[in-house]
Amino acid sequence: MNPKIWIFSSFFLFVLLITSCRDEVNSAGSKWLTSSFNNVQTDTCTVQLSTILADSVATSGDTLCQLGHYNSSVWGDIESSFYAEYDVTSTSLTNGVTYRFDSITITLKPTGDYVGDTLSTSQHIYMHRLKKNISFDDAGYLYNRSSIPYESDAFATLTFKNKPKIKKELELRLPDEFGEELFTLMKNRSISVSSQEYFRNYLKGIAFVPDGDDDCISGFGVSDSSLCMTVYYSRMESSPVNLTATFTPSSTRTFGRIVHDLDNTPLADLEPGTSNALSSTKSSNQVFIQGMTGLYTKIEFPYLNDLQLQGDIVTIESAVLYLYPVQGTYGTTMPLPSALTMYTANSKNISQESITDSYGTSVQDGSLVTDNASYNGTYYTFDLTSFLQDNLGTFGDNRQKLMLMLPNSAFLTTLDGVTFGDADHKTSRVKLAVIYKTYNEQ
Repeated sequence: MNPKIWIFSSFFLFVLLITSCRDEVNSAGSKWLTSSFNNVQTDTCTVQLSTILADSVATSGDTLCQLGHYNSSVWGDIESSFYAEYDVTSTSLTNGVTYRFDSITITLKPTGDYVGDTLSTSQHIYMHRLKKNISFDDAGYLYNRSSIPYESDAFATLTFKNKPKIKKELELRLPDEFGEELFTLMKNRSISVSSQEYFRNYLKGIAFVPDGDDDCISGFGVSDSSLCMTVYYSRMESSPVNLTATFTPSSTRTFGRIVHDLDNTPLADLEPGTSNALSSTKSSNQVFIQGMTGLYTKIEFPYLNDLQLQGDIVTIESAVLYLYPVQGTYGTTMPLPSALTMYTANSKNISQESITDSYGTSVQDGSLVTDNASYNGTYYTFDLTSFLQDNLGTFGDNRQKLMLMLPNSAFLTTLDGVTFGDADHKTSRVKLAVIYKTYNEQ
């Protein structure tokens, strides 16, 4: 679509609607006004998009976990597992009293996050004992690419159908042998359950590993009421008294692990690192954002300064960026993120500060608009007025870029994602709408 120009004589303003970025001059609608304010030739401003893959994403100590496996031609093959140390129960049994073991369960509370088809088939998660204790790196973190060795044979299998939208709590029975083992330690007042130090040497932790044939990933809470293991037992009196003892996941010694294969996807050539951004021209005219896998988008305006050729003085009055999710990449199996976060970045692609509203008080979230009935009726918008005003006239290392990703909490804990088209995409093209004013000396 060609740019359209509206001339407001009373205010000497014109509006340039940019549908894609080109560095050539378009003379449509250009004419002189009988004033020192001039409506001169229009010059579009190129929007360049590329995808960056973070070297690693810190996932330790999170209050959410993602469990499952998902494979698609867009996102690649994703396996999401979780590693957790468990805190010893605070329950103690009294000497001389008769107790009876009844059962042991694990409770999973869905967070509502999911990827893939959670309704058609069951998920299968295998529980393995860790061979080593969970320990952090020198910076005090564990990451999406960290790993701890675990026993090859699973001691339990969790089979379930998750209903993320209604967040129905799951309580799944674990093998009695495992529960009786823990209960015997409690009943015998073993040193292994006398403190966390001794308990973590006895049970170093548990790896929750998905079945590679499953095709969905579900999010669950990690707390004293979710991913916790509960031993049910009875105190034997004239009428048995039902009791419980709970082993909860550690609030610190946990982490999510992601195994991500991008072969046979548009991002097959993407390498980790901020210096290895992959242009949308090399990824089917698309860019990608996804939490935990470490995907985010870089946005640049390389010909911004061409606006200054339009007059002796040029001021940007308004600038709004429209980003359209690529049709067919989102829906029931990959819901769109409700919010995105945009940051300024320096020449080394290092994020600096978030893009706020015009008052500088609130962080913009993309203002997602959804309209499945209208072609290109679903989009995110960001007001870039201040950003472009600050960068107009800058060069080289002084020119800032933009980084677009999930909000920090979602980037570290979920697999939510979105795919955007660039200016040359067949259907979902990025758009920039700019209002600017020029002044020429007579």
